[in-house]
Amino acid sequence: MTCGERLRGERKMDETENNEITESKETGETSPEETAETVEVAEADEAAENSEAAEIGESTETGEAAEADEVATAADDTAAKKVTKAKKPSRKTSRKKLIFLYILLGISVTAVIICAVGLGLELYTARKSIAYYETLSADIERRPSITANPGVSTPTGQPSSTDRPQIPPGSSTDTPGDLPDVKDDTWVPYVDFEALDARFPGIVAWIKLDGTLLDYPVMQGSDNAFYLSHLPDGSRDRAGSVFLDYRNSPDFSDKNSLVYGHMSRVGEMFGALKEYRNQAFYDANPIIHLYTADHDYDIVLIAGYLVDSGVETPPMSFRDDAAFTRYLSDLKRRSVFRSSVTADVDDRLVCLCTCAYDFTNARLVIVGKLVEVSWTAGADLLTQ
Repeated sequence: MTCGERLRGERKMDETENNEITESKETGETSPEETAETVEVAEADEAAENSEAAEIGESTETGEAAEADEVATAADDTAAKKVTKAKKPSRKTSRKKLIFLYILLGISVTAVIICAVGLGLELYTARKSIAYYETLSADIERRPSITANPGVSTPTGQPSSTDRPQIPPGSSTDTPGDLPDVKDDTWVPYVDFEALDARFPGIVAWIKLDGTLLDYPVMQGSDNAFYLSHLPDGSRDRAGSVFLDYRNSPDFSDKNSLVYGHMSRVGEMFGALKEYRNQAFYDANPIIHLYTADHDYDIVLIAGYLVDSGVETPPMSFRDDAAFTRYLSDLKRRSVFRSSVTADVDDRLVCLCTCAYDFTNARLVIVGKLVEVSWTAGADLLTQ
């Protein structure tokens, strides 16, 4: 018999007893024993109802707990399946990873090859350029340099009239060979510009930094692009030429003349200029020589600075003397080396511009003032 059937039977018995009690009340026949029995029956009914409610509540809680356990178990099973699946990647995923690794390896190898080829090409170009300019230098006749001794330059950079280099009679400080016939009142250029102009149309000067590979003709074209990739004879070459800005006067009479040359890691072209970032190099080499068909000059260095060519270029002219003075002050402030040399508003400047690799579009600009070397004093030395 189930709990429900038992409960219904008990209720039926209680109803029967209650009917009997009611009938007794109606007849007025109620004994103490009947009254006590009625109270006991009522209490029993109440206790049965409370027990039934408790049993139903416990059954409900048990069912809910069982359902929660089933849900938790199902979630655990799902998570376990996912972990197992993650630990065991599919063959398709492994193949994708392998392909990616092969691609990455291929890119790395290609980059190394490109760098190696680029370096090899640069070295080949440098050697070819060096050989070309060495042959050119050996083919030309030069007279001895006329210049001040850098060690006895005045504070303003003007050459000293004393302690000039002593040149023995009949000797040359540059290349062997017969010297031109020089007299006190005769101008003899450092090189034969007429002969060079026949071979290299567009030559305007010769530039030289003692003790380095910087020893080149200075060209000038109709733009600033041609000589970036062409030698003085017009043949195409990655090394290019040293050249004067096409907007400048070829006699260097402008307030600021801009001369360009490629930066080379092996020191050719303007590769030597990077050494000026070392103070000791500047101290040993404060002067660069510039020769034209009409004058010998010393470029007495004032400063060197880095510039972003996409934002700033050295000015060729200045609005007034105040602007020129501000430019000189800015050079000193930004200089990569310290120099005691100063310039005033009457001086002319030369900027030697080359590439740098400090940042995108970086350029190194070495600036000096143009000081004409006295020909009379030099001629006296040459005719001793």
